[in-house]
Amino acid sequence: MPAGPAGLPPRTGRMWAQAVRPFSLTASIVPVMLGSAVAAAQGMFTPGLLVLALLGAVAIQGAANLFSDYFDYRGGYDTPESFGSSGVLIRGILQPSEVFLAGLALMAASVAIGLYLTAVRGTPILVLGILGAFGAYFYSGRPIAYKYHALGDLAIFLLFGPLMVLGAYYVQARVVELVPMLYALPVGCLVTAILHVNNIRDIPFDGRGGGTTVARALGLEGAKALLYALLVAAYGLVIGGVLAGTFVRWSALAVLSAPLAWGLFRQVQAARTPRDLVLLDVAAARVHLIFGLLLVVGVLLPPV
Repeated sequence: MPAGPAGLPPRTGRMWAQAVRPFSLTASIVPVMLGSAVAAAQGMFTPGLLVLALLGAVAIQGAANLFSDYFDYRGGYDTPESFGSSGVLIRGILQPSEVFLAGLALMAASVAIGLYLTAVRGTPILVLGILGAFGAYFYSGRPIAYKYHALGDLAIFLLFGPLMVLGAYYVQARVVELVPMLYALPVGCLVTAILHVNNIRDIPFDGRGGGTTVARALGLEGAKALLYALLVAAYGLVIGGVLAGTFVRWSALAVLSAPLAWGLFRQVQAARTPRDLVLLDVAAARVHLIFGLLLVVGVLLPPV
């Protein structure tokens, strides 16, 4: 068991797992699996490259989670009264410097994987990697902190939707195509829904540091309406893609996750205070995961 800083208890794996927020890491796993599945369905797939892409994506998201904790704590957004973050800093479980350095370590690991993939698969991986590193650090990191300029929803949609799916596809296929980006759109809607649920919950607290989020700008009822729109759009895009012939028919399997989305919808609809939304980020992550895995399976099944 590694020792902590002087005067502090030893650090455990459970502490670091809490800091990284494992339940949220499906946000990076699903798009990598989806992009790889689209390539595999086209006859282009190398298992080792999938493993590297997954490790790189999870590492950069883990870094983003740690940086978000660090900067939100330093900026006064996360307090004992708020519900956001992993809680390791506001409860004194870990020290700010530890969390920041761990974020740098995960980012370095992701960069190393990205540089290797660039060497073996091509320069586009480097471009996507730079965008990912920038997005991970400056989500809450100063001086940009784009989350608090109401740009977090759009950035997360792009980073964990089209860019990550396309990146995983390119790692396998070494070409840029429209199809994986179209498949990425519904997944991007649902990963944005995870963030948006968090931000609805944090509406009373996110103004403390002088910033704002989309949820705070819209207010509780407006933010709820946007969440509903994201959920409906995800399923509508799949159904529309199948009817238009853009998506393979088995992609409609993703619709089987609709009861989970309906349950999330009902819980958010019933919420009257931020406390009512405390655990709904986990529920939103579950919708994203099941939807995404069903979509991956649908892409991989023989066409009908």
